[in-house]
Amino acid sequence: MTKTIKGWDVIPSMSDKRLKLFPVPGAKRHLRLRRDVGGYLVAFATEYDRKIRPIDKGVWDDWAWTAPRKGRASSRISDHCGGVAIDLNATKEGSQSKSNVWWKKHPVKALRMKRLLRKYKLLEWGGNYKNFYDPMHLVIKTPNVALVKREMKRLGITAGGRIKAQGKV
Repeated sequence: MTKTIKGWDVIPSMSDKRLKLFPVPGAKRHLRLRRDVGGYLVAFATEYDRKIRPIDKGVWDDWAWTAPRKGRASSRISDHCGGVAIDLNATKEGSQSKSNVWWKKHPVKALRMKRLLRKYKLLEWGGNYKNFYDPMHLVIKTPNVALVKREMKRLGITAGGRIKAQGKV
């Protein structure tokens, strides 16, 4: 089976039973993600929406699963193809442009992001990438479903991405 960059199985079709369309609580958005671990990303997106910047304002620029593309310049397959990566506010603070200084201009929100990332320790943030600045991008680092489920239980996250016990972040 073909694998993504992080080693997750590629999900080739939107009709694949391993995918689920998750609503993001509190936001007028939904994300198509892996059914078994998508709740982890949805919970993060919910907190991002509440604590950093709403994701449901303006254009729909919040992305999740995508089918693998043929003829890609890169031989590496995006983690989006495995349903384990999201892009939030891609045309706003998530812009990949080198001129994007949104996070530098909003130090309080940048601190909140650091705190969220400490809480969601299985996520890797593209804003920390050295070679390709990608602050819209978040991905589950390890292809270990059992580990993600344990982390969801520890954080009080339901399979649907709702947060049962909301702690201060």
